[in-house]
Amino acid sequence: MWWAKENHLRLVGGRQKPVFGSIISQGAPLAIASICLTVLMFASNKIILSSLGRTGIYAFALCMNLLLIYNLFLGGVCRTIQSLGSIQVGKGDNEAFTLVLRKSFNFITIAMVITCIFVWVWPESIVMLFGANESDLIAEGCRALRIFAVCLIPFCYIYTIMIVYKLYNHHHMALFISFALSLTVVPVLWLFSLYAEEWIWYGFLTAYTIEMVVIFVLHKMTHVKFELTDPKQ
Repeated sequence: MWWAKENHLRLVGGRQKPVFGSIISQGAPLAIASICLTVLMFASNKIILSSLGRTGIYAFALCMNLLLIYNLFLGGVCRTIQSLGSIQVGKGDNEAFTLVLRKSFNFITIAMVITCIFVWVWPESIVMLFGANESDLIAEGCRALRIFAVCLIPFCYIYTIMIVYKLYNHHHMALFISFALSLTVVPVLWLFSLYAEEWIWYGFLTAYTIEMVVIFVLHKMTHVKFELTDPKQ
């Protein structure tokens, strides 16, 4: 418990370590995912620049701006799940929490599908918005945007699933996803740059597909259950 003496707060008692451990386990997946995403951006820039040069790095910059649009949906959904979902987790109300998850996944799916369709039909409008006036930049930008519009969908799903695992107290799975979400892409992208340079943009989609398969297999192998326990029990 906390107590005050001479205008100082001190933590006393023998339960500090479990409390701090719980705090760290809750925040670690998101922190690690942010760090790994930074590593991914740095490595991807190096790989794409060495493979596709100026044209490729321009197209990659467009794709990262497209990611910002997806992050609007992703950030809103994750905040909703963490805030409303945490309330239901604290109450042990599995039915209400399932409803929050269903509504959140429905919203993010609809938003991403609409965005993906727009990018597929009018990619030139996005490329031109950033001032591209050379035919090679426009062509490569449109090609990359169409592929990224699809591959960012599994990225958003995986990130959201990481939040779900965290709220269900499956911290090992959440930590695994936080590392794999970005770091899996780097070796896959590097292999594409060596052996299939013309298909390098599909490296992201390939990596996220592999991650989803591995997450599914681990989920089944470890017999993870999405069930809340009643805190009164």
